[in-house]
Amino acid sequence: MQLGGQGFMRDCRAPWFQAGARNVMKYLVALLVLVSATYGRAETTALWLFDEPTSAYPSSVLDSSSMNDYPLVLGQGARLVSGKFGNALAIIEPPPLDYPTGTNAYGLKSLWQMFSGEDDRMFWHNSFFSALMTAGENHLRKEVGFCNPVDTRLNLGDFDWTVEFWYRAAEATEEMGIVFELGLLPNSGKHATTSLALSADRRNFIFRNDPSETKLSLATEFSDETWHHFAFVFSANESQMTHYVDGKLQPLPAKCQLESLPAETPSYLSLGRNNDWQQPLPGCMDELRFSVGQIYRGSFRPPASFAPQRLKFNLQSGPALLFDNKVESQEPIRLGNRKHLFIDDSLLTELDNVKFVVNPPRRAELVIGDIRGSFRKHLTVVDDPQKLIRIYNSVEKDHLAVRVSQDGIHFSAPGTMNSREDSSNQAKSSIVIAEMVGGMGNPFIDPNGPAEERWKYFSDYHRRGIYLYTSPDGYQWRRNKTATLPFRSGTQSCTFYDDQRQVYVSYHRSGIHQTPAGDTERSSVMTEHKDLAEPVEFTPLSQGEYRERQAEERIRNPLPWYLDNGPLTPGDFGLEFPHAFRPIAEDPPGTDIYVTKAQKYPWAPDTYLAFPIVYFHYWPDGPTARHALVDPLRGRGSGCVETQLAVSRNGTDWQRYPRPAYVGIGRHADRNVVNAYIAHGMVRRGDEIWQYYFGETQYHSAYRHDPAGRGVYRLVQRLDGFVSLDSPYEGESMVVTKPLTFDGNRLTLNIDTDATGYAQIGLLDSHGAPIPGFSVDECIYVNGDFIDTEVAWLEKGNDLSDLQGKTIQLVMRMRGSKLFAMQFVDR
Repeated sequence: MQLGGQGFMRDCRAPWFQAGARNVMKYLVALLVLVSATYGRAETTALWLFDEPTSAYPSSVLDSSSMNDYPLVLGQGARLVSGKFGNALAIIEPPPLDYPTGTNAYGLKSLWQMFSGEDDRMFWHNSFFSALMTAGENHLRKEVGFCNPVDTRLNLGDFDWTVEFWYRAAEATEEMGIVFELGLLPNSGKHATTSLALSADRRNFIFRNDPSETKLSLATEFSDETWHHFAFVFSANESQMTHYVDGKLQPLPAKCQLESLPAETPSYLSLGRNNDWQQPLPGCMDELRFSVGQIYRGSFRPPASFAPQRLKFNLQSGPALLFDNKVESQEPIRLGNRKHLFIDDSLLTELDNVKFVVNPPRRAELVIGDIRGSFRKHLTVVDDPQKLIRIYNSVEKDHLAVRVSQDGIHFSAPGTMNSREDSSNQAKSSIVIAEMVGGMGNPFIDPNGPAEERWKYFSDYHRRGIYLYTSPDGYQWRRNKTATLPFRSGTQSCTFYDDQRQVYVSYHRSGIHQTPAGDTERSSVMTEHKDLAEPVEFTPLSQGEYRERQAEERIRNPLPWYLDNGPLTPGDFGLEFPHAFRPIAEDPPGTDIYVTKAQKYPWAPDTYLAFPIVYFHYWPDGPTARHALVDPLRGRGSGCVETQLAVSRNGTDWQRYPRPAYVGIGRHADRNVVNAYIAHGMVRRGDEIWQYYFGETQYHSAYRHDPAGRGVYRLVQRLDGFVSLDSPYEGESMVVTKPLTFDGNRLTLNIDTDATGYAQIGLLDSHGAPIPGFSVDECIYVNGDFIDTEVAWLEKGNDLSDLQGKTIQLVMRMRGSKLFAMQFVDR
């Protein structure tokens, strides 16, 4: 028999083939009937995987991985542990803690009648739930976006539904344990619940539905303390509840008719405990799923994990770091053909009469000036594969938007590049993430990911934590439903991939420190990731450990830090990760770092740049003469903001150059800018680096608002020109490098001597003696402004082939010059 062409067609018409085909079709139909009889059609309402880090503190968010956004909050009556799949929710007795007291109680001032006594407020000392969502109580910082569960299909009633979960029992208690309880808050004027509980002897589940006055006892069969799958299926048409253990049908209970709780009333959903945090479910719960429809209609094999499968990828590898050794090596530096930027003295061993100087960029055009409505100042610029320059930031409702440009000067919405459209329509057409992200990340092109995840965006979402968004093109984004980091970020998180260490590095703002006067001092924590979607485990700090740290450094109360935002909102970043970008001795007191803008320089290895946004507070630090600036009669505000420059050789240890400011305040395009926030990212066009910044003419927390004074400006920097090694005009300076080896046959410099300056380069052998023909005195003057000029000697010319691979040192004699970079090349 042939498998193609005319022979195949003849075989298809043969009686033996047709009979066989009919038998196959009968088999497939029978299989389809069997599958549909066992597994019905259903739509997932909520799916809690509990895969957040096991180190997560109380008040961390537990996300639903369904299409619906139904978050829970982890309480003191539970913790996350290793589960059946990933992690699981373990119901525990709340650990002892010295809870804050006082009338403020750190922001907890809402009312929820959860106790019958006089104390009817939710404080840390009485909020011992396990996992909770609530609507109808107005917690000061309840910002995670809870739904009202009675307005959703979590409100089980007279429709087909399925509830299933994995459960590992612990030692039995003397009372039933609550699996879940959906109820109305007392201020709704009603009291009713729908709940599922496990009896103390583990022989029955009790399903209760107050609106229909139903209380079902469902016999169940399991005895050991290992993982079992439990499913509860209700058929509205048959008025029948069915129950399965590990896919095996259990005895049927009596028929019943169910009713949903009244909609549009304040309600809550509690897992693991009832509404006064009693009746804990002994053990662990994993992958709890609510669905509309009858998923199971007969015995079945328990399902595998519902967690989405991550796409596999390989981390791209760059050259090993040259300057990350903690111990000084005696071996020569293997410079090879790497470009070396003179951002610090890492390559140098002797420096005489030179200094490293920041070179602010040239101020160019106002590129976005007619800004209306909401417009967040945290910008990101990306040079996309089509050579369009994109600027991302958040607009109305904190939705992420993008503007694009072909020339870097004229920006519009992606669909309106060659058409006229009013600003309101343009803003709507530029939305790429219609979620509350607040511009809290920086979209970037990831060299590692598969095509459908080539773009990454690592951002705070809804003040719940830091989440990964992925996109194939930077326009269509999808959020990973489990937070990678269970902490809120106060502002833009800055993330980049470091190919030299094969790790993603991310910086997030923290407000845990305080100034000498007791005001909030912002700094940044650094996190590292092999996969930005993988939740990060960390070592939680106890109350005692925080207090020990408080004795050594200025840390704000309350302690532990997660208590600050209350039981229903995650805490900010604390001391669980390394801190960077704190104020230094040269800063005036009351100065702090709002955003890092840390990134890897794309056009040279071993070069990391950050552009810290530095905020000078007028009050409360400093003398009275400084405080006077905050007087409302002066029409300013709380302070002003500039962009500075910091450099690093490994992306983790930074040296900041406060002056000159990289983007300072002052006149630009006929506007007096007093707040200057540089955009994350940069674009190269020829021998120029283009950067952008958001500037405004009103002060931070302004008394006099000037919405028309907001704008986005273009900056032009010399290639590699951020910092230079400068020599004075008055006399010659000498610099000697550490011993090194190189690849190539030419030495090139990025240098500016102006008309009356010069530089000469000499080569020393492994013993420190001048190499004949290549001494500094024999070097032809380097005189002029060059991005890439070759060094030559009087007799030897510019060919260094004979020295390739040998240990040498460079002697640099300069006068009135700015040296930006050097590189050995092969030409």
